[in-house]
Amino acid sequence: MDLRALKTFEACVRLGHFQKAAEELQYAPSTVTLQIQRLEADLGVSLFVRDGKRVIVTEAGRWLHHEASALLKSVRSMRQTVSDIAEGDGGTIRFAAIEPIASQKLAPVVANFCRTHPKVQLTMEVSGSKSIAERVRSGELDFGVCSAPSANLMLEFEPLVEEKLGVMMRADHPLANRNNIATGDLAGLTVLVKEPTCIYRELWERTVCLTGKNPSSCNEVGSFFVIQQMVKEAYSVGIVPMYGSLELEGSLIIRPFADMNPVVALGIVYKDKAFLGKASLLLMDAIQAVGLTAKNSGHPIRDALK
Repeated sequence: MDLRALKTFEACVRLGHFQKAAEELQYAPSTVTLQIQRLEADLGVSLFVRDGKRVIVTEAGRWLHHEASALLKSVRSMRQTVSDIAEGDGGTIRFAAIEPIASQKLAPVVANFCRTHPKVQLTMEVSGSKSIAERVRSGELDFGVCSAPSANLMLEFEPLVEEKLGVMMRADHPLANRNNIATGDLAGLTVLVKEPTCIYRELWERTVCLTGKNPSSCNEVGSFFVIQQMVKEAYSVGIVPMYGSLELEGSLIIRPFADMNPVVALGIVYKDKAFLGKASLLLMDAIQAVGLTAKNSGHPIRDALK
């Protein structure tokens, strides 16, 4: 009992005639007859009663037709699903990105991808760079958008953009009229920073250590959005990536540093493209297509999405 014989049997029952089944399937009539005879011999039952040129389905044949129809429908569905996955129009994607690039820059790219690939089941998580790299290595994620992973993880890293840190403050802050901020200008201020595991917090502390200065005390806040809202309420200043979208017109501004250059490269992290599905590769291409690599452009993703 093979799929071709079942397909022939289903056509015979549905059309009520061997000849019509042969025409639909583009078989010789003798081929249809032979396949039905072999199927009956394999099952040890008669599936049809011949009545001249007509065929009448037996009780066993009626049951088999019901089951065969469901099976053939399932096979067609499997074929279509496999084809969709191979073309990138189906399958699953599991990836993660750090904030704020996830919400501020990648969200439009991912939303457009989901619109054009509605059959793809996508899971997008927001996490820290270290966690993302480790989960890509373990296979929990297909890829990630984060800072460069540790060399011992043996992951591939394709740079997307270089991000700089700046100082977020209210538009009416005493430092707001300056084009850039020196480290010493923060002396005596309480500065809002992300948690220690955040790449931007690591970048801030690493850069400040190089200057030999520790100009202020820090309060930890686990969300750039919360930092934004606290600064808006006149609670000191925040250390954030220089995203124009984090500024609030007439309310909040971000100024670069004058005496240090805190820069981090963000990119796509993956283990081996040979093991990634077509849909994951297409999404990676879409993310890369919005701008050039970091060494060729200062903020390619931001510029491309304006």
